[in-house]
This record gives sequence, C-alpha cells and structure tokens, in this order.
Amino acid sequence: MTAPPPRRVAIMQPYLFPYLGYFQLIAAVDEFWLLDTVQFIQQGWMNRNALLVNGQRTLFTIPVNKRPRLDTIANKVYAPTATQECTRLVKTLSQSCAGAVHVETALSVVGAFAQHLERTPEPADFTTATETALKSCLDAIGLATPIRRISSLGLDDRRTGQDRIIAACQAIGARNYVNMIGGRDLYAAEAFSANGLGLRFLRPVLPNYDQGLAAFEPGLSILDVLAHVPPEGIRKMLDAAQIVEAPIEKSI
Repeated sequence: MTAPPPRRVAIMQPYLFPYLGYFQLIAAVDEFWLLDTVQFIQQGWMNRNALLVNGQRTLFTIPVNKRPRLDTIANKVYAPTATQECTRLVKTLSQSCAGAVHVETALSVVGAFAQHLERTPEPADFTTATETALKSCLDAIGLATPIRRISSLGLDDRRTGQDRIIAACQAIGARNYVNMIGGRDLYAAEAFSANGLGLRFLRPVLPNYDQGLAAFEPGLSILDVLAHVPPEGIRKMLDAAQIVEAPIEKSI
C-alpha cells in the first residue's frame, strides 16, 4: 500500500548540530526536507554553532571548501581538516560539559559524524555528512521524522524564493508548509492558498535546563542539550514551540 502524502512539511537548509529550534521544526512536521539547491551561506551557521566554554559562549566550526565562494549547497564539501576539527570539538565538549549527566550521548553524536567523514573518500559531501549528523541527533532524541532532499524532486532551477517552496510542496504532495517565524516576511499566505496550500510558522521556545551555571544561556548547539537533558526531556522541549497560522490578507 502506498503511503499517503505528508500533511505538513518543512524545508530548510542543512545545518550541522543546530540549536533546539531547528529540531522543534523537525518535530512539528511529517517530513523534513533539506533545501540543498540554494547558495551556501559563507560565514553563516550551516557548518558552525556554539557551546559554553568556561562559562562563555564560544563558536566551533567544521570547515568546508572555500572555493568557489558562490556555490550551491549540493556542490559543497567538507575540507580535509574537518576530521581534525571534530577531534577538537570532542575535546571541547568533553571539557565544557564534563559534569553533564548525558555528555556521552553528545560525544557519540560527534563521533558518528567524524566516523562518517573518515570513511568517506575525500572530499566528503556537505549535505550527505550533515544529514548523517542530523539523523544521529534524531536517533539520540528518539525522533523519527523522515529527512529528504529537495534536489531529489528535479524542480526547475529557475524557480526561486516562494515559488520554489510552493513548487516543492506541490511535488511532495504536502497540504501545509511550516517555516520558522523569522521568515514570515518572505512568504504570502495568499500565494500558498491560491495553490491549495496552508502556510504556518513555528515560533521556537527555548526552555531552561540545568547547564551547571548560575545563568542559563539559550540557543546553543543541540550538543549542549543532548549533554544535559535526557531524551524524554528533550522531546518535551520540542513540544514547547508554537505553531502560528499565517493570516490571509483580504483586499479592500
């Protein structure tokens, strides 16, 4: 029997060990699609995030190839030094989260990513490796949302922005599209409605958890959450996000 099309989907660029809100979006949909056909954002968050080191918010980066500078995500690869930076990340995580009850869970996720890089002939494809890391995080959390790629749909490359998302949703067979609330100015509910689609936005909510410090630092990499919170606790945190339906403006 053929599975029914997903009722609700999200489409986002692949991010390596992103913050909790990214996983709240994954948990809120039936299928999560990686937008790998758009430009890679240099010096952005796709291959970097933050941890607490000596109580200070500190960035970590797993390097990618630097040239060509303007390139699509599908063509991006991890740099030869990526495995070395994974080793550095493991050391940083071990030290910064030394007292965390579940630090081994976080370390195993980084370890699985490093093993993928080591076993893959260089250069390691950015999307494939990052998808592997995301799936490791989902397994650790106990979340089963399927992850797929927009590039597999064979869409017309001339479609951009909102038109690309609408075409993707139609190709997938989805009924509703969910985007982060920060992108609400990029999409018009009228355009989605005209194509038989609903448009909704997710407002992330980042609950406090014990980081072993007096003051809570929100928005760190999911690695920090995995180190300090058990899977059942993280799943409850995923449900804290709010889904907002986009209003359809009526012409006067």
